[in-house]
Amino acid sequence: MKYERKDEFTKPNTPIDILNLALEKEKSSRDFYSNLLIDLKNSALKNVLKKLMDSENEHIQIIKRMIDK
Repeated sequence: MKYERKDEFTKPNTPIDILNLALEKEKSSRDFYSNLLIDLKNSALKNVLKKLMDSENEHIQIIKRMIDK
């Protein structure tokens, strides 16, 4: 599977820019793991990827709370 960048990288200038970039990265990682799960048969690897997805979802929630402050 070839990884393609989904965001346009621009140098973040403010804390909110950094948080928004981090949010994009976390969502991109979550989606990457989710796509790998689609055709995966190995249950052990599926469990690992699900845990990684859960971790990314937690990061997304943390960043969203930081943005809302």
